[in-house]
Amino acid sequence: MTTIGDRYTLLERIGSGAMGVVWRARDEVLAREVAVKQLITGDHQRAMREARNAARLHHPHAIAVFDVVASDDEEPWIVMEYLPSLSLSALIAQRGPLKPAQAASIGAKVASALAAAHNAGLVHRDIKPGNVLIGDDGTVKITDFGISKASGDGTMTDTGMIAGTPAYLAPEVARGEQPGEASDVFSLGATIYAAIEGESVFGPSDNSFGLIYRAASGQLRDPKNAGELTPLLMRLLAQDPKERPTAQEAAELLSEEPQPSQPLVVPPQPARRKPPNRRILVILSIIGLLAVGGGAAAAYWNGTQGGRTVNPADFGYQPVVYFTAEEANAFVHQHYRLLPDKAGRAWENLRGQAQEPKDEYVKRWSVYTSVEITGAATVASRNVNWVVSIPLAMTRDGATEQGVFDIEVASVSNQMKIVSTTRQS
Repeated sequence: MTTIGDRYTLLERIGSGAMGVVWRARDEVLAREVAVKQLITGDHQRAMREARNAARLHHPHAIAVFDVVASDDEEPWIVMEYLPSLSLSALIAQRGPLKPAQAASIGAKVASALAAAHNAGLVHRDIKPGNVLIGDDGTVKITDFGISKASGDGTMTDTGMIAGTPAYLAPEVARGEQPGEASDVFSLGATIYAAIEGESVFGPSDNSFGLIYRAASGQLRDPKNAGELTPLLMRLLAQDPKERPTAQEAAELLSEEPQPSQPLVVPPQPARRKPPNRRILVILSIIGLLAVGGGAAAAYWNGTQGGRTVNPADFGYQPVVYFTAEEANAFVHQHYRLLPDKAGRAWENLRGQAQEPKDEYVKRWSVYTSVEITGAATVASRNVNWVVSIPLAMTRDGATEQGVFDIEVASVSNQMKIVSTTRQS
């Protein structure tokens, strides 16, 4: 096992942030589990800035930062509180959209942490379901201050750079304005919207630039399932930043909403496999930090430049999205819930060795009367991909066949895809 700073022993990779990879680790001095974030850039100044910014915030609904250390090769690592949890995005993927009361309860806690951050002069700039953690005991905490900005910091991004995740960007940020406290509130509203509706407030899209266009032009979808929460949700999502409540006001208003009759319970986590004892290659996730510069940005908003259709590759942008283990696990669960009745839709999740002609795939699954997930899945890394081992029971002609299948999930054109399927012997 690898030990960082002669103190923190790496146990397993558990996710990734805007600028680094997060590991579960053991603090050998205090005998406790922690999370450590390895910055891919090796930027010591950024590491210190992120740690300094996050350390300003002491709040029960924000992940605490403990330490910054350097590895033997001088790479910076940030040591943080470890919370056994699922991200809100993974929870939605596994269980489906939440009830308005559940989303409001989570939103109130996130808003209270944001209010404390804003009082400390800190803007998060990337509030989204993936950065909201739901603990096994129902605890709610925000994390990942990797692109946060404090009032005392210099400009973190170059001119024309957009920081944030397209599906949750405030319109003014998508248009190139500097993020502020009000943009955090919009992203909170977009997060609550996604929790209730199961999709971005800007609608579904497999194109990040399309989402940025919709955000910049204020093309919001009306909520269908928010019920009595709708008026407050629309205030959070107001086009004019001045019309949005402050984070503190949002926390108070969301707390006044009817609370869920039962607390949100996170499904128990699957047993974890021991990670390979080798250095794992990592693809930098840049969906949270998309470069759209100057005149090029205007071209994206309009879709044309000089009378021709704009292709993002013309500007050298080749986004690669890195997915967490829990997101891969949720994706595989969703895939098998489509079978056998929606095999055509499930076929769209396949690429590479896993894919076969659509008609053959649909025909093959049509002979089954049911496909059930019979237990907890486990997730292991395979270089930059994830392998989800999932137990299945497939019934046809009155007979049920059971087995455990290794499903390899990869990033293909910024989307999760199943690239191989192998049955365990």
